[in-house]
This record gives sequence, structure tokens and C-alpha cells, in this order.
Amino acid sequence: MIVFSNPGEIDVRSISTFGVSVKEGTNPIGFFGTGLKYAIAVLLRTGHRVTIMSGETVVNFAVAPQEVRGQSFDFVTMATDGGEPAAIGFTTELGKQWELWMAYREIACNCKDEGGSGQYEPYMVDPMAGHTQIIVQGDAFEGVFANSHRFILEDEPLFTSGSLEVRNRPSANFFYRGVRVSELRAEALYTYNELSKVELTEDRTVKSDWEMMHRIVAGVLKSTDRQFLRNVVTAPDTTFEGRLDFHGWGMQPSAEFVEVIGDCIGDRMLKVNATALKVWKDATKVEFSPREIEVTAVQKQSMERALTFCARIGFQIRDAYPIKVVESLGDGVLGLAENQTIFIAERVFQLGGTKQLASTLIEEYLHLRHGWRDLTRELQSFLFEKLVSVGEELVGEPL
Repeated sequence: MIVFSNPGEIDVRSISTFGVSVKEGTNPIGFFGTGLKYAIAVLLRTGHRVTIMSGETVVNFAVAPQEVRGQSFDFVTMATDGGEPAAIGFTTELGKQWELWMAYREIACNCKDEGGSGQYEPYMVDPMAGHTQIIVQGDAFEGVFANSHRFILEDEPLFTSGSLEVRNRPSANFFYRGVRVSELRAEALYTYNELSKVELTEDRTVKSDWEMMHRIVAGVLKSTDRQFLRNVVTAPDTTFEGRLDFHGWGMQPSAEFVEVIGDCIGDRMLKVNATALKVWKDATKVEFSPREIEVTAVQKQSMERALTFCARIGFQIRDAYPIKVVESLGDGVLGLAENQTIFIAERVFQLGGTKQLASTLIEEYLHLRHGWRDLTRELQSFLFEKLVSVGEELVGEPL
């Protein structure tokens, strides 16, 4: 059983009346005035028991099935101090798309706004004059409460950059004023919490993904934490940070951001976010120019065979863009599309010969021609479609 307790007695009328929202705090997290009703509906729909004690007044909630135009609905009922249950104007269909954690979020935030907190209690509590107590009974809700850190932040941030708090732990969620309001496209290396005003929908999720991305990118670009910046701009594409687009937001990066990118270019080109590199180039006006080498006769032959093969399967790479063979592009990097040029690391010739060279040329050619980044759905779809087309040519007939 989870009990949320805060000073002050809730007006019982506000539980059953829409359009009533009175908060004592100066900076409340919730503001729609419907959250408690949604939470009650969700909890009852998921088989939980809900009791609210306003001072010494005890209110129990339940459901009563009724038919409306031939369809059955579970109407929420409220019984005060052991009286007869009475329907209060909404059903368990309210908040139909809500998950159980959202009900927890609403109650916990309301309680926090009023200066209270929640805790586990093994036995039913007694009414307490001058206090409001919301009691939720049910194993599933206890499980949500046990993982409350996933929905409401309780720990201190590593640092704050502008209006963005950064916590040094991974998360797949975005937070606003300490409350989860969106799920990220992939798990992030860090936990992000925005402090300035963000527009939310009525179910307390971010209304605009663009605004969320803008806040996170702004926090990164303004950051002065060098280790954080290095981790973010060299993050793998499988992470949220690895897929961030830093370019084109019209924001000036911090001096530390520019310096970290410069260090990474010379050290670990493999993991430098391509859009972060563009920001660095705009800020420094320095062109990317790895050391070009003179290819051997064998390497020239391998290049010719690779280009001929690419042309035969439909990739006209020869003469489409300049191709430069360079000493190195950093640890593990075989090719790079930059400045309308295809850069090929000398190591390609040593790893897989002409076959590896051809695949690298195709990949970088597609980056330049279509602007697709690694591991994007567009690149994946194109390659599969191309594979099928080549198969059609091999069998001599269309599918």
C-alpha cells in the first residue's frame, strides 16, 4: 500500500468537479486540474483500490457498471464516510491511453506541489486532521513506486547548462521540471531535465518534439563540461546522443565545444558526430583535410576494379565526386564523405581488398548524393531495394 500525505485538507468537491485546480505552491508541476480524476480512473481500471482522506473525512472510490445506448461503462463512484456510493460524472474510460506510471506521476506531483511525499505502508493509516492522504492499494502500483526514479527525478544533476540539467546516468526519457514528459528515440548516455517552460499536452507529455530537441541541443552546445562534450559528440549512432543533429539551429557553441571537437578530429575521427563537425567548421572556418597519400600500382588496380564493379550494379561513382586516398581517418574509420569528396583510408586496401573498397565507396557515395547518415531508415531501405533490383537482374526477370 502506498500512502501520499501532505499538509492541508483537499476540498472533496474538487475531486468530482472538472475545472477546479487550486495549488498552494508557487511553482506547481501540474496545472490542468484534471490529473487526480485521470489518476483515479486509471487506477480503478487497472484493479487498484483508491481511498482519499481529507482530514478526518474518508472517501472511497469504486466502479458501478451502467449502460449508455446499449454499451456498458464503469462509472466511477465516490462514497464519503461510509455513505452510499454515488456516480461522480466520469468513467474508467477517462485517460484511456494513460499508463499506470502516469497515474503515479499525477498523484506524486500533486502531493509534492503541496509540500508532501509518498511512502510504503504495510497497514491502513488513520485519518489525520489538517492533512490529505491518498491511499493506493495494489501490487502493480507498488512496483511503479519502487521505480519512481524513472518517472520523477530525485537525485542531483551533474551540472546545469543554460536551462538544461544533466544527470550522469543513462535514460530513455526526457524530463521537465523533474517529471518524465517524453520518451527518447533511443537510450541516452545522460538524463536530461529541462527547467524553463515547455508546452505540454493534456496528458502531460511534450507537445512538440522539435522543442524538446531544441532544448537538449542548446544545452549541449552551451556546455562547458569537456568530458560530457567529448562523450556526446563521439557517442555511437545506437545512442540518442549519437543521432543528435547539432547543425542549423542558429546557436553559437561554447568555446569548450569547439575545442573538444578540434581535439577529437585529430584523435578519434570515428566517433565525431558529423553535424557537430559542421558546427565546428562554421565556428572555426577550418576545412577538413586529412593527409592524402600516393597510391601504389596495386591499389590503383584495386580502385579501378571497384569503380567498374560499382558501375555495373548501378552506382555511377566514377567522376561523380573526387576520391582521395588518405593516410588515416582515425581508429576504425574506413571512409568519410566530406566537402563533396569521398575520403578512403589506406587501411581499406589491407582489410578486405576490392570487395571492402567497393562497399566503402558505395556507402560514402550515398552519403554525399542523398545526405543519408549511417544507420538511418532511408539508407537501409535504399540498400534493401537495391539488393532486390540486383537480384532481379541476376534471375533475368522482375518480381
